[in-house]
Amino acid sequence: MKITRVDIIPYRIPNREVHHIATLTLTALENVIVRIRTDDGVEGVGECVTEAKWNSTVMEAHAAILEKYLAPAIIGADPFSIRDVWRRMDGVVNGQLPAKGAVDIALHDLIGRALGIPVWRYLGGTDAPVIVEGPGYGIGFMSPERAVDMAVRGVADGCRQIEIKCGHPAGPAHDLAVVEAVHKALGPAVSLKIDCTEGYTFKDALNALPRFAAAGVDWVEQPLPRHELQGLAELRRRTPNKLALEESIGGPQDILTVAAMGAADGIHVKLAMLGGISKCREIAQICAAAALEVLPGCSTASGIGLAAAHHFAASIDAARGCHASPLARAIDDILVDPLPPHPAEVRLTEAPGLGIAVDWDKVKKYAA
Repeated sequence: MKITRVDIIPYRIPNREVHHIATLTLTALENVIVRIRTDDGVEGVGECVTEAKWNSTVMEAHAAILEKYLAPAIIGADPFSIRDVWRRMDGVVNGQLPAKGAVDIALHDLIGRALGIPVWRYLGGTDAPVIVEGPGYGIGFMSPERAVDMAVRGVADGCRQIEIKCGHPAGPAHDLAVVEAVHKALGPAVSLKIDCTEGYTFKDALNALPRFAAAGVDWVEQPLPRHELQGLAELRRRTPNKLALEESIGGPQDILTVAAMGAADGIHVKLAMLGGISKCREIAQICAAAALEVLPGCSTASGIGLAAAHHFAASIDAARGCHASPLARAIDDILVDPLPPHPAEVRLTEAPGLGIAVDWDKVKKYAA
């Protein structure tokens, strides 16, 4: 079997409302689909998430990298030889893990389809339900009253893990008011994680994190800017929370530095930004060796990228749940049978590959 064609399709699906976090404002899903075809008629799909704040590359740039460099490099390759495909990609473009990760995800989908088994099974995972951290992609910047309403609806749908975005321009006091209100409404049975998205100074974090812990927060994600590893290590020593890092991690090699410095308790591993399933399984293995927990994720993906995250989560020992459906925020998804907006868990099936069917008419409709 050989790769004969690679389709690169940028798309844009508007959100129902603007989603505000510390480092950017999101109005739509703006990503790139990779569709790999073979001479045997088997194909696979992957997705490149293009949040400029995270990986400094916009949708148009990812599409150009994939179309001009990566796609031609892998024509003729054996899709089962993922290491060879990575060598080919690394030979023409340095870095660019989000774009290469889309190819990697598509290869895993293709291999599963060719074998007639789901990705989670050939990765050695289980079909136990994948827990969802809700509601949707987390509670963005809003008033305490709106946050409580959103959290209560998520718990009513069955969620037992809630994520709240912090780092609001009004400062930690605003964030704390939101978290305290949510915790009071939900009680101690619901686990809270806050994602500060690099939004605090060391001084603010040092003062605020113990108060968040008192308000029921189990995990604090990326409280300081990504390069302030020494500050993160000191913060971890002096505060009671578990610290997870996301933006500080650009690839597997960064895990070694974080572990050596004692700068985190866990890593938020996002497939569509860190090199797809292959690289993220490398990261998970390094985390296991370094006694770091893995929080699986995929950020603002369609059902394609989120399905890959669910199969990855099913193949590892995950510390928390991950997001479930783009319909939590976007007006539509590009799958034939998308997940509902706020499921409490995702049940993987025996369907081959990623277990999804892409609605190519919708892809054409939303093509950017």
